[in-house]
Amino acid sequence: MKIIAIAVSTTLPFAQPAHAQIVASSGADYSSGRYGTGQRISIATASLGLRAAHKRLTIFAAIPVVRIDAPANVVVTGGPLGLPLFADPTRPATRIRRSGLGDATIGGAYQLLDPKPGRVALALTGSIKLPTASAARGLGTGKTDFAIAADVARAGKITPFAQIAYTVVGQPASFRLKNIVAAKGGVALRVGKTSNVSLSYSYASRAIAGIADRRELGAGLETALSNRLSVGVQGSVGLSRSAPAAGAGLRLGLRL
Repeated sequence: MKIIAIAVSTTLPFAQPAHAQIVASSGADYSSGRYGTGQRISIATASLGLRAAHKRLTIFAAIPVVRIDAPANVVVTGGPLGLPLFADPTRPATRIRRSGLGDATIGGAYQLLDPKPGRVALALTGSIKLPTASAARGLGTGKTDFAIAADVARAGKITPFAQIAYTVVGQPASFRLKNIVAAKGGVALRVGKTSNVSLSYSYASRAIAGIADRRELGAGLETALSNRLSVGVQGSVGLSRSAPAAGAGLRLGLRL
């Protein structure tokens, strides 16, 4: 039985500057759980990214390195939205550790409605997951995914936000996957002049019959350490069998 885990990483594209700005970022994520398989699966990633914003338009790119401790039939793929686990009887279940380059992501976001205080902001994001990870080593499916997402929020000291997304999944040769509908909603609270605390709920539909939809609760803190440097931490707990039991992440951003 092959299990495929796809990580989630989504940032709301709302605080875009009127002038051109380039931000380099690095991050680390760790998640662990049984995903309904009866065996512990641990996934660690480290990533580098670049984001360029000008007026209403933002373009971005990111590439991760992945390390997985799990049975050989567990495959990890990347992407900005994330997919639930699914099973396919094509590989052995011998437990191994492996690491290597993950799948790169490129995309762009456009601000349809500006994030002014007390008003509704709306942004559309399109992204592509490129098959840069090794499918032979179980670090990716070897196929390209396409995703589109709509983000809405009402900016203020307390900012409610929501996202709905759709992923067209690349089809590996040995199994058939369903396209994914995902949604996320929550609230962010501004703390002081430079920090935000957030709480969110996320959902992703199943990729194949017989596997539960993915549901998680997440919390995060983002703060600006200076005019150029920012840091963010996040954590999550799974609410369904196909979600990781727990996850944590760290982000650093540097304005160039």
